[in-house]
Parts: sequence; C-alpha cells; structure tokens
Amino acid sequence: MRIISGEFRGRRLAAPKGFDTRPMLGRVREAVFSALGETFQDAKALDLFSGTGSLGIEMISRGASYVRFLERDRAAADVLLSNLSEFGVTERSDVRKADALDPRNWADSSGEPWADFVVMDPPYPFLRDPELRPRVFQAVIQLVNEILVADGILILHTHPRDVRADDPALDMGFDLARREYGNSAIFYVQKSQD
Repeated sequence: MRIISGEFRGRRLAAPKGFDTRPMLGRVREAVFSALGETFQDAKALDLFSGTGSLGIEMISRGASYVRFLERDRAAADVLLSNLSEFGVTERSDVRKADALDPRNWADSSGEPWADFVVMDPPYPFLRDPELRPRVFQAVIQLVNEILVADGILILHTHPRDVRADDPALDMGFDLARREYGNSAIFYVQKSQD
C-alpha cells in the first residue's frame, strides 16, 4: 500500500500481518481524495478506526498540520506508530489506542469543534451488528455537531450493501453525498455554516 500524492507520494506503508485490518483500496483512496480536492493545507483531522494510518498519513502528505488517529487494535496501532515514525511525522500526529466510538477520545482541550475532516472506516461487521450499527450513526451525528468546524467534512466508508442511499439512519439533517466504487460506498457529510 502506497501514499498516492503529496510530500510522500509513492512511499510504501507497513501493514500488520493477517487479515484483521482492512485498508481502503488505493483506487478508492484516490477517488476520495480527488473528490475532496486540494483542501488539506494546514487542516486538522480525526482518523477513526485508523488501521495502518493510510488515510491520515495521506492527509499529512497533502499538507494537513495535525491528525489524531484512534485505533483500538494493538498490533495495528503499533504498525501505525511505526509508519508515522518512518515518515517523520510523529510531531504532526497523535495516536490513541482507544475506542473510536467513545466521544471522550474525540474532543480537544478547548471543548470546541476543531477538525476540518473526520474519517470513519469502521470494520464492515460494525454496520451489520444490531448493537454497534446505531452507535456508528450516533457517532456520525455527534462528530458533525461537536467536532467538525463549519464546512468540515466527515467521510464514512462502508460496504454498499450495509448502508443504502435511502437508509433511515442517514436521515440526519446534514448535506450528504454518496459515491460507490466497487465494493466500497463513501458517504461525504458536510457540516453547514451556522
């Protein structure tokens, strides 16, 4: 897996052994970042379910000034820390080995909205589990309302079958766009200016 563009273009990311971590495919990452354009200069981001850090490190490569990574799996978090060190960007990042759906891990010390971007790439089983699915969508609402700055964007990656375009869970009152790329559905949720 390689960084697509920016300062670290073409550099390879390490990944943990096994199949527990499911990184977003390169062509899907490329489509996501193409859709967002050149909006990352000095941006701050929250990368939930970070895995190896491919999304957050891609943002740093494109000019983001800070990314907070949340990854509960210890092996994945250790690889993520190694990737950040290898790329020399530990000072522009914060890794928390913690639950990505716990709001206590999102806020900064000011308690004010701080993130220009939030990336959510939960394991596919989360959206198939009757207990975890509502937590994911509740997190989306809370992240948009409390963590994103005005005009900030939340990106949610799912399997296309797990969330339909007309899914009642998406009736959140936000500007929402959906794009499909093979076995990936990407939802872009934008926080409007107050």
